[in-house]
Amino acid sequence: MSDDDLGTAQGEELTLTWRVDGSVVDTTTRTSNGTASITAPSLSDGNHTWSVTVDDSYGETVSSTEFDFEVQHVEPTITELSPSDNTSLSTRDIELSANLTDSDFAFDGDELTAEFIVDGGVVGSETLTSNGTASTMYTMDGGSASWSVRVSDTYGNTVTSDNRTIRSPSTLTIRNVSTGDPITGSAQVTAKLYSGELIFTKNTSGTIDLTGVPVERGYIIEVTVDGYVTRTVAIESVFEQGDVYLLPETADTVYQEMTLNDQTGDFEASSTVLYVERPIERNGTIEWRVVTGDYFGADSVFKTTLEQDQRYRLVIENDDGDRRELGAYIAAVNGTAPLDVGTIQWQAPKGDTYQWDAFVDDETSALRVMYSDPEDETTDFDIVVHERGNASNVLFESTATNLSSFQRTEPLSQSELEQDWAVNITLERNSQMITIDEPISSAASIRTPVPIDTRWATLGGLVLLVALAAAFPSTLSRVGAVAVVSVATGITWLGWVDIPMSVIGLSGAVALLGLAASFNSY
Repeated sequence: MSDDDLGTAQGEELTLTWRVDGSVVDTTTRTSNGTASITAPSLSDGNHTWSVTVDDSYGETVSSTEFDFEVQHVEPTITELSPSDNTSLSTRDIELSANLTDSDFAFDGDELTAEFIVDGGVVGSETLTSNGTASTMYTMDGGSASWSVRVSDTYGNTVTSDNRTIRSPSTLTIRNVSTGDPITGSAQVTAKLYSGELIFTKNTSGTIDLTGVPVERGYIIEVTVDGYVTRTVAIESVFEQGDVYLLPETADTVYQEMTLNDQTGDFEASSTVLYVERPIERNGTIEWRVVTGDYFGADSVFKTTLEQDQRYRLVIENDDGDRRELGAYIAAVNGTAPLDVGTIQWQAPKGDTYQWDAFVDDETSALRVMYSDPEDETTDFDIVVHERGNASNVLFESTATNLSSFQRTEPLSQSELEQDWAVNITLERNSQMITIDEPISSAASIRTPVPIDTRWATLGGLVLLVALAAAFPSTLSRVGAVAVVSVATGITWLGWVDIPMSVIGLSGAVALLGLAASFNSY
């Protein structure tokens, strides 16, 4: 654009009127020669026209010819859908995702809206303003589902991916608990929801078809196969366990009646499920798997047959989801096994403190561990009980988060009763890491039995030691040293002060040597 009057003494101003498809889209002014331009508004794909009209300050007007042009925006591209087609899920809550790209991001700018469609309905969406991954969370129901991604851009382009199929587990495999091998014999199967609603009764072979069973609900399944012990199994979810394990009738077995004795009021027998778990090796990995279980019922008794001298783990859970691990159980002889669910037997003092206890109960041939945090400030809790001096010989270990109390009773065999054990507890409390590494006594220890904060108990114990030492005159200082060490040993065992036993032992040796030397001097 140029005008001889521009830049002269008399001056001039040009007004440019821009039209697209015959409509004015912008007006600009110029006071010098050069190139003028505008950015046209977003245009749909297809053919368009544009022109410009220039008016100067003296009433002169000139118009350009009308130019034709075509707009072609690139459609977005959808790749890398996840999960892939025909995926069998291992968890109910899954992430659906896809990678989206669009060349328009680099030129005109763009905005992509991805809609995730499952069985014809939109279950989630996400908007991107640059190339990247869009995703949404989806909770899977039972059976299979078809899903896809539909993407729309700012310019009206819409593309849809191919359909993908996802499947939730829909079968249980019946296996020999001793070998892990599938059982192919004819099986009579009855399945009920935890609520008692009958799902089905059927004959099958090798596998149990669970199509139509609600995957989000637990169920009780009873399986009878010739040559195997009839099993009633409580399964929390088809996602949690895909196998039912049967015990061969040829195995050495014991009949057990497990009686629930709840002292907490939280586990009513009619609404509490017992899970009897056994370590099972699958693909080179040993995992605890449920081999039998059911509601205790009105009589608070669960009757079952277990393999003799096999170690099991017992877990209970009520209908509210409260869960408690009762510990290991060795099925040795026919009989009744009381399952005591009690509260911690000592009261933790109020204040910024926590309590723990660990001891071997010779009367019940069991090791007991208890922990209490009355302030509910324990966010992480890890415990390992191992042979004293041999950390690789682990009796049990457990992990929990956000707890206020923990207790476990671990049955001990005769050889285990003769071993020395130690407890290692690592916990995070009030944003502080705390480590406890102590030997376990053969009788219940007493930790802070007085109803005061542990800090005051520690202070009182130290004051007691100082006062005791001051009570002895200089002529009896060596006798006083022995007395102080003896009292220090006692209050450390009581848990009033935390003096390392190595320090007490060394102090005691020095005190005794001093006392012996005083006798020799007479």
